Amino acid sequence: MDNNNKRQLRGYFEFSKKYPSVRGTVYEIGESKKRRKKEIRNRILSAVLVFAAVILALIVFFFCRDLSRKPIPQDLTHGNSTAVSAENIGQIKAIFIENSLLEDDTELEKKLNGAKENGFNSVMLDFKDEDGNLLFPSTVAVQSSLNGKIQITQSIIEHFKSEGFTVIARIYCFKDSVAPQRTGAYVYEDENLSSPWFDAPAALSGRVWLNPADVRAVNYLLSVIGEAVSFGADCIYLQGVEFPVSSENPPVFTEDDASLSRNFVLLNFVEQAAVRAGSCPVILGFSFEGIEGNDEKWGGTLFDSAAAGCSPEIPVSENYAKYVGDMWTVLNDRAKNNFSTLKCIPTVKDTPENENFYKELNENGAQSYIIIP
Repeated sequence: MDNNNKRQLRGYFEFSKKYPSVRGTVYEIGESKKRRKKEIRNRILSAVLVFAAVILALIVFFFCRDLSRKPIPQDLTHGNSTAVSAENIGQIKAIFIENSLLEDDTELEKKLNGAKENGFNSVMLDFKDEDGNLLFPSTVAVQSSLNGKIQITQSIIEHFKSEGFTVIARIYCFKDSVAPQRTGAYVYEDENLSSPWFDAPAALSGRVWLNPADVRAVNYLLSVIGEAVSFGADCIYLQGVEFPVSSENPPVFTEDDASLSRNFVLLNFVEQAAVRAGSCPVILGFSFEGIEGNDEKWGGTLFDSAAAGCSPEIPVSENYAKYVGDMWTVLNDRAKNNFSTLKCIPTVKDTPENENFYKELNENGAQSYIIIP
């Protein structure tokens, strides 16, 4: 036999490369090391792909599940006045209705027609004014006199809703010169809690306040909120959630104000108010300085609370509509950056001298607002 034959035995060569080992998983003949590495890489890649597919499937599953459970946002459109909720409260465009208009049908209809023409979907009424008067029927505090104010009746509420408006009940909270006498929840001028505090001298019509640190004041306000919801309010606007301040005559709230956490007291009140209001969303109104906060009034800031919306009052400035639009964007971006679902709905001073003011608000990006006189 000629041992110098250079011809390769291709059949045997191919066979040797593909011949499996005893375990049937790796190659022991031919290119075993190279193929073993390749096979390991393929297995790792396959495992990674399977793992990624499982994770992706789980993400899709949970996303679809959460999406199916999420309420469908409703538009606050005319003819559906009770559609307001925590999910769509950011669509509110409200105009304040003065109490005196409730007995003037002609002027009231003129106001409502103008509101419709300018795209408003909500009206705000004082259910409890800054003097402490309850302007709707209440079992919490039966008042023999409303001090010249008009009482809100069920027919008035039904009229607004029949016109397609959401009804927002504005409730002044601790700024109340009526309830302290009824509840005993005074702010005091001394640490012995013996003498009520007044926010101004008697000659200047100084008034007492409800004490935010007194549980009796909190319970009273929570009862008022509950009654307003039962009476037909679609949304609650809390005004005056703050401690009174005076540099000349500092008010006293407890026997040891040094240990009083004002921010905790107020945030806790807002949380309880939101619970009492139930499905009726709560908007927290405050002055412009409340955005950054004040240690005496709020013990910090109430910008992000348990309320569904916050409504800082934007001060009048040059090119006011643009300023409001810019602030709307800044405030709502701030809420998003805080990983909050809070909606910012600015309270805006009306400018009757500018006939195009509402149009300019929309053009400058203000998607929601509450107009007050």
